[in-house]
Amino acid sequence: MTNYDFDDEIFFPKNGPIAIMRMEDLSVHSVEILKKRLEVLKIEILRTEQAIIHKGDARESAENFFK
Repeated sequence: MTNYDFDDEIFFPKNGPIAIMRMEDLSVHSVEILKKRLEVLKIEILRTEQAIIHKGDARESAENFFK
């Protein structure tokens, strides 16, 4: 797996949680901890996807209201 540098494509607030998470040294963690971290990140992805769906639904409702 290669390292991919998102810095050129996506802006992350300098002290925001994503920037802080990306700076963390993962080599100091055990495999068990890394697996738990991955579980949490997968849950966070699902939560984010739900927020996107909700925002899309809200926008569609607003657009329909003003038609």
